[in-house]
Amino acid sequence: MPSPPQNSSSSTNLDEKTWKSAPLLMLMLVLPVVTFITTYAISLSNGKQQYPYLFLSVSIESKPASCIGTFGLSLTCLLAPFLAFIRYSYVRKEIQSQLGADHDDYEKVKLWNRRNLYLAIFAGIGGHGVSSFQSTTEEGGSKALVGIHLIFATWFFFGGSSYCFVSHWLDKKLPDLGTAKERMWRKLFCYGTLAQFFTICVFFPFIVFFFGASDEMIAIMSFVEITMLGTFMSTYITFIDEFKNMSYRIMVFRTDRHYSLHETDPATSNFM
Repeated sequence: MPSPPQNSSSSTNLDEKTWKSAPLLMLMLVLPVVTFITTYAISLSNGKQQYPYLFLSVSIESKPASCIGTFGLSLTCLLAPFLAFIRYSYVRKEIQSQLGADHDDYEKVKLWNRRNLYLAIFAGIGGHGVSSFQSTTEEGGSKALVGIHLIFATWFFFGGSSYCFVSHWLDKKLPDLGTAKERMWRKLFCYGTLAQFFTICVFFPFIVFFFGASDEMIAIMSFVEITMLGTFMSTYITFIDEFKNMSYRIMVFRTDRHYSLHETDPATSNFM
């Protein structure tokens, strides 16, 4: 992340240490996979989850799977917006270098790059809501709790699908953003998540409401939900090469100086 101008009294007190972004991205990608493998293994083995109800949310309904699911998914939903902010900063520089302030679409592309960051934050909050409000009517649960869970699930998938769509739109406006293969995969994930979102949130509810749901239909709905999460998260996979060349530093700024987690002068260090 770019640092603002520094005054002479503080610049000599700061270590230039940064953290590489790629390991954090890899953690965010691996964490939900490990989380759901664990929760499915527990829930299927103890009988809390059975065919055809193979939804992601059913795997985290009952303890101890719910504890593992809430921890893993909440951490994932915290990391995703942070990583989206790192890429937002990178794309902002690409907009300046590839388009320039005189380009007709300069302000428009800047605006949608910022909105894409908001969509990642929006999706992260929705995902945290999904993990916090498990869709169970047992052990003190209620239909209202199921309703809250479904609202957050729709919130999460809408935010995730929109993030994929805007990422692809940015690719079309910035021809040198990423490799041809990365751009191709982002296009695929974009239209894939939109199709899956429509299927799981519009088509299937319509069919169930008017015609009911067979076991096969419920199993297919479960499969689409699982693959939709995978498609959305796979968009972040296309950022790996970019993140290999990026680092970040956590700092806090005040009018007279700024603070870092790494101070070189003990007499002036002020950890916050």
